[in-house]
Amino acid sequence: MALLSGIVTAQAQEVSPMDFMRYNPYQMNANPATDLPYESVMSIIIGNIGLDIQNTSLRYDNLFEFNAQGRPATINLRQFANSLKQDNFLGVNAHVDLFTLFRRTKFGLLTVNWGVKAQADLRCNDGLFKLLGYGNSAFVGESNPAVVDMSLNVVGYQELAVGYQINVTEKLSLGWKGKLLFGAAHVGTDAFNAQLITDADSYALRVKEHIAMRASLPSVFYVDETGHLATRGQFYVGDLFKSPGFAVDLAAEYRFNEHFSAVAAVTDLGFIHWRINNFGMTGNISDAGQFYDNGDFLYEGLDIDQLQHIIAGEGYREQFFDTLQRYFQLDVDEIGAYNAMLNTNVMLRGNIDVNPSNRFSVQVQGRFLGSGFRPAMTLAYCGSFWNNVNVCATYTMMPNSYDNIGLGFSWMMGTCNVYLTTNNLLGFFKPMNTSALNAQVGIVFNLWMPERRFIDESGKPEYLE
Repeated sequence: MALLSGIVTAQAQEVSPMDFMRYNPYQMNANPATDLPYESVMSIIIGNIGLDIQNTSLRYDNLFEFNAQGRPATINLRQFANSLKQDNFLGVNAHVDLFTLFRRTKFGLLTVNWGVKAQADLRCNDGLFKLLGYGNSAFVGESNPAVVDMSLNVVGYQELAVGYQINVTEKLSLGWKGKLLFGAAHVGTDAFNAQLITDADSYALRVKEHIAMRASLPSVFYVDETGHLATRGQFYVGDLFKSPGFAVDLAAEYRFNEHFSAVAAVTDLGFIHWRINNFGMTGNISDAGQFYDNGDFLYEGLDIDQLQHIIAGEGYREQFFDTLQRYFQLDVDEIGAYNAMLNTNVMLRGNIDVNPSNRFSVQVQGRFLGSGFRPAMTLAYCGSFWNNVNVCATYTMMPNSYDNIGLGFSWMMGTCNVYLTTNNLLGFFKPMNTSALNAQVGIVFNLWMPERRFIDESGKPEYLE
């Protein structure tokens, strides 16, 4: 058996040098068909703790103007808005493996895993920031509206997975993993958009809004008598198991000869059935008085008396702004059960083994995020030396992110395997201006000195004498 501990990751798009390191058991998360060079591996609680971060557009240097000493002096919203793309993405994935077991059987490799995961994905256009930076004067006329478009998906769940890897022939290996999921919380948007139109003649402002969201939340949340979401001081452990789901990982690896092999994998193909304590949230312009016009918010200005009361009367001013808020209410209703898909990942990889110790790989992968798809391409080199040192270097390209240079190092010292990897080495030198940050460290302890296997000249794992 082996006990893995001390692993902490922060990576982008879940592409890591760890995925290519043949001495790292967690490479099976990316390729369930791979054959591990171990007989048994086990981890408890701290075996694999991960934080994956991707940020395509938000940069510290673009938000500020700096003084002569290099310190931020003023916020420049126009500069920041101009630096954004039409499609901007911020993603955060976190996971903790509470128990993991890899055990070789007569026919293949059995895997068991229990862990918790949380994911948050935010996509937005540049409309809101351009509106803040330039004001509505930059958006005059029906054909030139300020458009704000966003999507959000947040989910937390437990995962109990059982998988199996088998070498069907000397050339073909297959792997699968079935995952029983228990949803804890979910918030997702079906629509989140708004338009602000400035009339070319009167400069009257017209706002159109449409928000539609679904949420499944712990029972501490409920809809109060006013129709708003409220909380109570009760939490039930059963909330962690209230919504079942299922997913699968599938992979195949084919070795054409001793030099060339290919891998295809699909991971997180599945859904969660959100069963109880579900809410639908909708936002459309409400009829709250004089600024309502056929489903829109229409502001044509204030008369002099209203303006004077707002300036001079605190009570009138508070009432006026309370009234404005009622135009933009978010209505909450209890809804029935619904399904939400996981962010499925697909991967294709080609390997070139120059010799048993040196491998080059080309990998393309992509993750489905709602109706979107975020691709990534990775070039990797992985070398094994003296049967106890493993080195991996990667270069990953993603949309709006082309500087992800990764490095991994693993050292087998008797009963202990220590490794350190990063998916973006340059990010440590400019952490506030990078699209990704990554750090990973792990220690593997061989508790009962099982036979360890190595990669022989044919590319197949064999027992170490």
